[in-house]
Order: sequence, then structure tokens, then C-alpha cells
Amino acid sequence: MSKKQHDYYYSFTSPPSIHSLSDTPSAPPIDDVLDDRHHSATASSPPGYDEAVRSLDPNMPFSVALPPANKHEFLGYVRDQSIPSFNPSSSSSASDTLDDPQGTYTPSADIFGKPIHDTGDYDDFDDQAPLIHTQERQLSGPPPPHNLPPTYSVYHANYQTDKTGVVSRDRHLNNDGEALAQFLQQHNVPPHLKIKFYGYHDETHYRTRNTRDKHGNWQEEQQPVTKRVDDFNFSIDCSDSVATRCNGLYVLPDPKTGRIKTVRQLCDDYVHAHNKIKELQMTKVIDWDYARLTRAFTAAIRAHGYHHSICISYELTHHNIVIKTDSKVSRLVDNRFMRYFMYLTCLWIFTWPVLWVCRKKFGHSTLKSEWRMAVTERQWYNDHVHEVLGQIKPSHITGSIVI
Repeated sequence: MSKKQHDYYYSFTSPPSIHSLSDTPSAPPIDDVLDDRHHSATASSPPGYDEAVRSLDPNMPFSVALPPANKHEFLGYVRDQSIPSFNPSSSSSASDTLDDPQGTYTPSADIFGKPIHDTGDYDDFDDQAPLIHTQERQLSGPPPPHNLPPTYSVYHANYQTDKTGVVSRDRHLNNDGEALAQFLQQHNVPPHLKIKFYGYHDETHYRTRNTRDKHGNWQEEQQPVTKRVDDFNFSIDCSDSVATRCNGLYVLPDPKTGRIKTVRQLCDDYVHAHNKIKELQMTKVIDWDYARLTRAFTAAIRAHGYHHSICISYELTHHNIVIKTDSKVSRLVDNRFMRYFMYLTCLWIFTWPVLWVCRKKFGHSTLKSEWRMAVTERQWYNDHVHEVLGQIKPSHITGSIVI
């Protein structure tokens, strides 16, 4: 595969079965091709989800038959109840409930962790008012009541987007913890998820070489050459199946002191840190049983008659929210041409350790946003198993050929 395994959120490669390895590589007979066409026309339906999950291929080594367990993404994390995780720029108002496991949530604090006071008739104040009242507005009209809460709008910072998510170097975000917390909420939108199905096998052919023996006589040698052949390689975008509402923001307590910080406190720590190359990152994670779904599709593909290697990968994109400083040092470190120069001149040997020590990271492994799928693994399997199997041919049609 051209894409490395570690670039995927979750990936599992099922090795070829013993039945596939024991077959003598050769071109498939015409009778097998005709039989397969008849079999595909009269083939039974694929196994159900529960049947596919329970099934084990007896021809595969038990140590590699099962996909690895899911990552425990939120093990030890604590949900921050003081900050709603929804996007305040959406059609929902700031008083909408937060998605929780029970589906209802009544906030006891506003988005910045401050207590909510009963303001009577002033509950429905305009949340799109400017951050700071202009002098002209202050001088016109009667003064507002003394108990009216201050009106302000969400600060819209400058940012850039790429495949990984959102990156901002806005100066105001680096000086205002409140605006930074708002920015995390604004861009806490559903991540994108794509499932890639890849099947391949190795083909070996022999290349003839003419060499001289120790007596100077010419002789022919058969040198084996093995190459990988792709049998199928396609992906299915399931971003539309991701829930539209976040399930919560989670913070990892300090491993030394055990102190649990809120998202706002983490933003304040970032703002108050005096570091030219500091970074704050929030990672979006989709909570799904990737292992069981992978096992189900692997069993269905095996039952379909494909016995070569199968790799099922889950690619997560638009899943990071990163804030960096606007300093020249920070921009120089992220400059692509500068990185190439450091690599070609081998200066990275000296600069990389210095950057690793000096760079201050916030939230990279301590701040996460939980998302869930709108459908279960069983539903997604039942909806797409025919689509997947329709793009895969059985192994004896894609068999290896020896030349």
C-alpha cells in the first residue's frame, strides 16, 4: 500500500489463508471462470452481522485471526461538564441541551464555567451583538437596566483548513482564553470518516539470466521476481453516518498531581504560557466498535471466496483543531521549504532535539472531543455488505500467474 498503516486511525490486515498459500500459482482454467460466473449468479446472501462476527477461519493462524481491540481513547479522561460541546454558530441557541448518554442535559453553568443567574425577562438577549459596545451606541437611547447581562458575540478568528482539520495563528486567540474556548466550540464539528478496503496477493515470475560458470562457460539461471498485485482497492465515505452533535469534551487529569482542569482553564494555561512555539490541540474521536465491524467484513469477504490478504482501514480526517502562535519562529518551524533544507543538510539532527525540548504542547494528548455514529455497526454492515462484496472477485479468478 502506498499509504502507511500509522496514517490510519484503525487498521487491520488479514493474511492470506492456508488454502490460498497452498494453491499452485497458475492461470485460472476457463472452466473455473465459467463456474464462478454461474456461482456469482446463484450465490447465497452474505452472512449476517452476528454470524460474521462469531465466525473464525480455521485455515488462519489463531494469533492473527482476530483484529486488535479498540483503543481505549477515554480511559482516565474526565468529561468537562462546565462547557457545552455543541457549535454555538449553528441554528441551535446557546440554551440548547447538550448531547449526553441520556440525551438530555440541563447546564448549570454557561460556556465559560461561570454560574448562570436568573435574569427574568432578559434571558433571550441577542448573542450576535458586538463584543464591545461602540460609543455611538452607548450615547443613544436610555441606559440599559442594571441587571441586564453583558451582550457579546462569538469572536470569529482567522484560520486555515487542511485534511487534518483547522489551524489558526490568530493573535487574539493567543491572548484571550475566553475567545480560545469559543473557537474550540465553533469548530467542534463532526469529523470525516472513510473506510478503505484493500485486497492483494503476490505474483512470482522467473527472469532468465545468462552467466558464466567458473570454467567460463555460459549458463542460464532462473531468477524469481515477486511483485504485489492489487485485487481490489476502494473506499466508502461514511461521514454522513457520523452524529451531528458532539457527545462531550474530555480532559485528562494531571498525571503527577491528579488535578482535573476544565477546558477553559486549559485555554488560560495556553494563553499565559510565554513560549514562541507553543501549541494547543483538541482531537476529535469517533467512538465505534471498529474491531467487530472489521471482523464482520473480513469474514464476509472470506465467505465470498476471496482468500488472499485483506486490509481494512479507517481514515479519520478533519479531526484536529490546532492553535499556534503568530511568531516568526513558529512559522519558520512549520515552513515546508525550511524542513526540506534541514533534511538535506542534516541539520535536523541538531534542531529537532532543541525543538522537542522547547516546544510547549497543550491538549495534544489531554484534550479530546467525543463523537458517535448515528448508526450501529450492525446497521452499517447490513447497509453496505452487498456494496463491498460487489467490488470483490473470488480468489481463483485473481490467482497468481507464473510466467
